[in-house]
Amino acid sequence: MAPDARVWNATSGSMGKRGMGMSFQSTKVLYLSRCKYKYESRVVEHCHNFHHILYVVGGSGTLKANETSYKMSKYDMYAIPPGTNHGFSSDESDPLCTIEVKVLVGDPMLESCLKTLSLKTEAPHAKIKLILEGMLDEALHCRPQYKEIITANFIEFILNIRRLYSDVSPAETQADPNVPAHPLEREPSAKLFPSQADEGEDLAGRAIRYIHTNYDRKIVLKELARKLTVSSAHLCRVFCERYQMSPMQYLNHWRIREAKELLKHTDLSITEISAKVGFQSVHYLSRRFAVRERMSPLQYRQMMKEIVELKVEEQFEIVDHKIVLHR
Repeated sequence: MAPDARVWNATSGSMGKRGMGMSFQSTKVLYLSRCKYKYESRVVEHCHNFHHILYVVGGSGTLKANETSYKMSKYDMYAIPPGTNHGFSSDESDPLCTIEVKVLVGDPMLESCLKTLSLKTEAPHAKIKLILEGMLDEALHCRPQYKEIITANFIEFILNIRRLYSDVSPAETQADPNVPAHPLEREPSAKLFPSQADEGEDLAGRAIRYIHTNYDRKIVLKELARKLTVSSAHLCRVFCERYQMSPMQYLNHWRIREAKELLKHTDLSITEISAKVGFQSVHYLSRRFAVRERMSPLQYRQMMKEIVELKVEEQFEIVDHKIVLHR
C-alpha cells in the first residue's frame, strides 16, 4: 500500500471524526456498475470494509454469504455489510445482470437504516430500479453537482427500501408490486388497462395507464382523448399540469425507456426493437434516441453489454477488497 494511503475504518465509519446527523460529507458512493456476467461467471468469496449493494435486473445465480446460500432472481436486492464473507456465481443458462453500488457510510442514521435491512430483500417496485439507473446516468455524464445528486439518490434508495418493508402491513407487502401509487413507478411489463383503474383515478392517471398498455401500437392524441371521453385540449391541459409534459412527449419518453430495456437485455435487432416499442421506423427511433441519450441505440447497446464500472470518488481506491484513501 502506498505510504500516503490510509485504510478506511469500517467500525468508526470514517478516517477521522464522524459527522453528526445524516450528511453528504460522511457518505461516499465510490463505485457504480452495471454488470452483465458471462456464462458460469464466478466471484470468489471475499469480504470488504464497505457496503456493497447488489440489485438483480435480470438472469439468475447463487450468492453465498456467511455460509448461507441464496437463489438470485430478478428484483432481488442484496445489502452486504462490511466484514461479510460472500461470493456469487451466474447461472449458465441465464447469466446475471446487476446494478451494484459500493459505498462508505459514516453517518450513524444511515448506518442504522442499513442495519435494519435483511441481507436479501425482494424489491420489484420500478421506482427502486429507476433510482439506481439515475445514479448510473449521473456518474456516466458527470454533470455539475453529480456527486451530491448520487449521494442524495443513494439515501433516497435506502429509505425507499426501508419504507417498503417497515411501514406496510403484511397484506400490503403481498399486494401486486406492479401497481404502485404513482404511475411513473410502474414496472413496464405490467399490463394495466383503463377499465382496471380505481373509480377515483384522475384523467392524467388514466392516460398513463392507456399509454403503458398500448405504447407498442400507433397512438395519436385525438384518438387517446376520444378513448378517455375528453377533448384533446382538455387532456393536454390536465396532463401538462400533472407531469409538465404533453401526453405525446410522455409516450415517446416511455417508448425510449422500453427500447433501452430491450437493448440491454435482449439480442433483438434495432429494427425489431423499434417495432416492439411502437416507433413507425428504425430511423425515427434512432433520431429520438440520439436526442435523448446523446448516442445511437447501437452505441448504447455496446456500452451496456459488458461490465460498466464508474468511479465516483477519485481519492478512494479498492485494494485487496479494502477501501484506501489517497491524500
